[in-house]
Amino acid sequence: MQLKIEKGTFKNYLLEDISDALRKGLSENFKNVEVEVVDCPNLRDWDCPSEGISGNQKIIDVGGEPYMHDPKFIGAEFDYQEISKMIDSEKSYALGAGSGAMSCLDGHCGELVINENLITDESKSIIARVSPDKKCIVEKYSAKKHGGLGNIYYTDGKKGKVIKIKIKGRNGEQGSLPQAMRSSLSKNLKIKDNEHLSLAGVFRVLNGKIRSHVQPDYKDIKHEYYDPKQMKCVKDFLQFYEPVGPKLQCYSILWTGDPTGGELNLRESGEHTHFHSYEHDRDAGHYHFDVSPEEIEYEGYFNTATEVHRVNNIYKELLSKNSIE
Repeated sequence: MQLKIEKGTFKNYLLEDISDALRKGLSENFKNVEVEVVDCPNLRDWDCPSEGISGNQKIIDVGGEPYMHDPKFIGAEFDYQEISKMIDSEKSYALGAGSGAMSCLDGHCGELVINENLITDESKSIIARVSPDKKCIVEKYSAKKHGGLGNIYYTDGKKGKVIKIKIKGRNGEQGSLPQAMRSSLSKNLKIKDNEHLSLAGVFRVLNGKIRSHVQPDYKDIKHEYYDPKQMKCVKDFLQFYEPVGPKLQCYSILWTGDPTGGELNLRESGEHTHFHSYEHDRDAGHYHFDVSPEEIEYEGYFNTATEVHRVNNIYKELLSKNSIE
């Protein structure tokens, strides 16, 4: 597939200001909140293929729902190592969330946990699939491709200053940690116009349980669920799992908004988080939110991204085509 890339630049907020905004906002949703700027620990101790998440920090937002669910595009794939070369991030630690590339999965679908060192070619990536009896299958995944959508954070993999988050217990309504972080940043940094920011990193569900999903194979979806006119899914079709956890490791990318004012058609949710168990090979997939507010406990490390690169904005392409027709 021919790659078309557009770029946006995030505002450079101080880590200390981001930390203060998160602490204030998260304290309105969770019982015990600690947020501080620290030296990044060696993330190899968390079985990441890199020591840190600093240096040349960028995110990409690739494709979109039409590539995944419009029959005209199903099977679309992207090589994220090739993309890294096009945005000057060739020698990177790449982490994030995407769909599995069907050509690498014997035609199956899946949720891809991207955890890849493109410097050393060390792969810790995981794929989650749905078995015929609807159980979650978790396998290693070494291809450098993802399917029709994905969000990846590229860095030099160096250790540096990061934001550490420790949370115990939830007393607010927002069950998603990344969404709670997004709203905390928007509210407390008083973001105006297009002065948006992005954070990405790794966090663990130390205690408590979550709701997750894995996309089943297309042949196992027996109803129409995608509206090509709206360019989005309008009915449930995913395989949900609940409760899942604890002992989960999540790879998360979030942003408060589009720094170009909407030109990039970024992922509507403003975040994308996939996970796997760090104790066994039975749990992995797409993180939604916790389902045990009293028990939930998180610990994680995040850093900023300076740029967003929008790869193959299918929404702009389809809207342009429809206007011509």
